[in-house]
Amino acid sequence: MSAEFHSIDEAITASYQSASQVETMARQLEARISKIDGAKRHLPQRNYGQPVDLGKIRSNLTLTSLIAQDSAELAHYCGIDPAIRHRIDEQKEAKAMAAQSLQMRTEALRAKNQAAAAERQQRQNLAPWQRGYRSF
Repeated sequence: MSAEFHSIDEAITASYQSASQVETMARQLEARISKIDGAKRHLPQRNYGQPVDLGKIRSNLTLTSLIAQDSAELAHYCGIDPAIRHRIDEQKEAKAMAAQSLQMRTEALRAKNQAAAAERQQRQNLAPWQRGYRSF
């Protein structure tokens, strides 16, 4: 009879340790997802010792979008298409390049305008008979 109690005690201990490990992993995943702004309230409910239901996460469009925008690695772990993050990164890079191009064109126009203003000022300082006609 002692062997039966010993084996049942081992089974209970193993079950508890397994549930504790699952709970630890689930809490770590929930904590990681909770770091994303606005994602915490969309996490699916779960019972103690149960893993996070990744299917429920994938079925929640808002949570899926938030995860995909935040981290490609987390999105891949949750089974979400990580290409969304890559597209967002490409769009950000394209916007940055467009802003830089616009800034360069603005600087070029500013220099051209300053040169034209200096020329006008120089012409203004000449006597009226020296100004003559501007040729284009």
